[in-house]
Amino acid sequence: MLADPLTPHDSALIDAVAATAVTANCRAARVVLTQGRLFTPAPWPSSGAPRRGAPGPCHRNELRVARRLPGAYVEGYVLAPDHTARAHAWCAAADGTVLDPASPDGSDLAYLGVPMAWEFVAAFQKRTLTKTHFRGIFDSDVQARDAERILHAGVPIHGMVDLGRFPPPFDPELIPPKATS
Repeated sequence: MLADPLTPHDSALIDAVAATAVTANCRAARVVLTQGRLFTPAPWPSSGAPRRGAPGPCHRNELRVARRLPGAYVEGYVLAPDHTARAHAWCAAADGTVLDPASPDGSDLAYLGVPMAWEFVAAFQKRTLTKTHFRGIFDSDVQARDAERILHAGVPIHGMVDLGRFPPPFDPELIPPKATS
């Protein structure tokens, strides 16, 4: 698997997520680095896309949009215009472009995340009883048992969608293991 060419914003986001994985020992960042794909920022389509939804609850908004469009629900990290990286959820169209209600003008600079099938995320919600309080697949505070499996072993292959651009391979052995109490 060859990595696709990186933009300077892609590189900055990958570096920020790697720093989060190391300095904060964040297991979600590790999963995103090992299974994630890069996505192309784009403004919200002027026609043919569902209503964006209220700003704020990105995970629920994106899941609603993903259910209505071909593509994927994606969880990972976004590089904002001020060059800060933050955890986020968005949708990816079938061509790999971003559909992000939180950034309707397409001003975010880069996206790195794990593309998942809507059906996989819906089944996860049903199993974990988080339909009304869904905060994402990687949220171990809400979905402890299932999220722990995903944070340890990654998103199962049957739950992923083949969308986005491949980042350079990431070696999780470069990150020290999480300390146990």
